Amino acid sequence: MDLMTLVGTIRQCVQDIPAKDGRAEIGPRPFLVTLIFSFCRDTGQRTLTSLRRSMAATTRTLLARSTFWERLATQRLLTQLTTVTIHLMKTLTAQCAVTPKLLASLGVTGVLLLDSSSTTLPDDAASTFPAPRKNVAPAAIKWHLLIDVLKGAMEWFELTPAVQHDRKSVPPFDQLKGKLLLFDLGYWDTALLAAIADIGYFLCRVKATATIRVLQVIEGFPKHAFREQPFLDQRGPTKRRSNIVEVLGELYCHGKPVVQARVIGFWNPVDHLYHWYLTNLQVPVRLIYPLYRLRWQIELVFKAAKSSLRLADMPSANDRIIRSLMLVAIIGHLIAHPLSRYLAQELIADKQLAVSYQRAAMILVHLSETFRDYLLRPTRRVFQVLCEKLALLVPELYDPNYRHRDTSLQRVYKLVESEA
Repeated sequence: MDLMTLVGTIRQCVQDIPAKDGRAEIGPRPFLVTLIFSFCRDTGQRTLTSLRRSMAATTRTLLARSTFWERLATQRLLTQLTTVTIHLMKTLTAQCAVTPKLLASLGVTGVLLLDSSSTTLPDDAASTFPAPRKNVAPAAIKWHLLIDVLKGAMEWFELTPAVQHDRKSVPPFDQLKGKLLLFDLGYWDTALLAAIADIGYFLCRVKATATIRVLQVIEGFPKHAFREQPFLDQRGPTKRRSNIVEVLGELYCHGKPVVQARVIGFWNPVDHLYHWYLTNLQVPVRLIYPLYRLRWQIELVFKAAKSSLRLADMPSANDRIIRSLMLVAIIGHLIAHPLSRYLAQELIADKQLAVSYQRAAMILVHLSETFRDYLLRPTRRVFQVLCEKLALLVPELYDPNYRHRDTSLQRVYKLVESEA
């Protein structure tokens, strides 16, 4: 897919929104598109007033405060943003050059990352979005996210009050079939692990309270080391026999075995103990820790959204405005990363593996005004300006230190290559 097709696909996702409304100074489509790109490029202290002024500078129309607030708070805008988000999730995806080979080596159809991040809200939003620690922040909203780290695609998301536990927000199981799911301890649940094992693969840290019975010692300790003994995370072996320990374990829930999996420990010289991981993926043991490190990529998505796309600055306590502005930041991510992947297609593999979510978001911010102009007025001249700006920014896509410091993806790929 070339750049014109990509940008045209993004533009098509907003075409169902009416361009004009006789009752409004700014039509629904220009309002929504301008809101998306004004939100991410708005600087200084985030307030609805500053956002209104930023939109006025772009549209050359200054809406009254009450009118602007009312339009942000309408169910109509929230519905439109939801529709655009869903369309972008379905149509935009891009992968780096090594994706097919890497997936084939791992024996999976995708590598998914699952996590959540909370955004602090004004105190007045506490009744709708209560936070778990009210002495720190009374109100917060949580963004649950599932991404395909190799394809740069957002597979699923959910917005909930921050007080809701992560285990209550998991994606539909049909989206996990045949794929490797990486997640942290917030999602730990033995029933969930058993369900995933039936359809795909998982890799996570071992929770300290987990009850695991060792069925077989694979490497790192004498074969009889755990005979007839339960194995508990950090209260397991703490004396180093080797840098890597692997056993076949059986997880219990309410006294009953529910799933068998590999339990792998990597010696940490700083903490002087093993860090334990659990997986049903059948790959060489030395790939497990680098694979788990890919989970950090989803943290970079949250970081990019909160900094470059301004998700951390929520200027309203109104339920609909909060959800609408959350979707605006999510749409920014949905556009930014596939765009960066497409731009990186001509780069060498190492550079493609060094493309970061944060750099992709920053590039979208710099392109926001031109991108917005093309979505609303797709002329040849505007597209030429967009191409010229993109060409200048391509070197900013990837980590300049990629030759001297491997990214997580580079590390995994090199290990897979060495095992081939």
